[in-house]
Amino acid sequence: MKVRAWLQLKTPREQLILLAGLSVVLTYLVWLLLWQPMSQARALSAQRVANAEQSLLSVRVLAQELASARASAASGNSGTGGNLAQSLDESASALGLRIASLEPSADNSSVAVRLNDVSMATVLAWLSDVESSGVMSIDALTLSPVQTPGNVTVSLRLRGN
Repeated sequence: MKVRAWLQLKTPREQLILLAGLSVVLTYLVWLLLWQPMSQARALSAQRVANAEQSLLSVRVLAQELASARASAASGNSGTGGNLAQSLDESASALGLRIASLEPSADNSSVAVRLNDVSMATVLAWLSDVESSGVMSIDALTLSPVQTPGNVTVSLRLRGN
């Protein structure tokens, strides 16, 4: 009540000036305490959305690159019979060789092969076919003679190209 009594003591012109000043101060406080923070939050949200959209676009591009790389890797393997181990088994069987052990690596990029008591000429023909196909290359090769003349035991590691 003191404020009202104080305001009534003022002349009508002073009352009008005080009310106009009060309205300006209240408008400024509303702008300062409500409008400006909401405007800043909206601008910050818009920036975050733009950043998220850019990240999503980058992820989509990378996903397409990954899918195409997987597709090209799958098509590259399908021409060799699916994988190195299967391709080797098929090519050895075509020449009458029996693979004693075949151990693919965990990432299927190489394979360890062992052939027991096989003809040296047949092994050389098979290795020539493997190398000339361009699908695999010989990383390591060990030949050991056996009791049968002209035969060997072969241990080798082949890597996919």
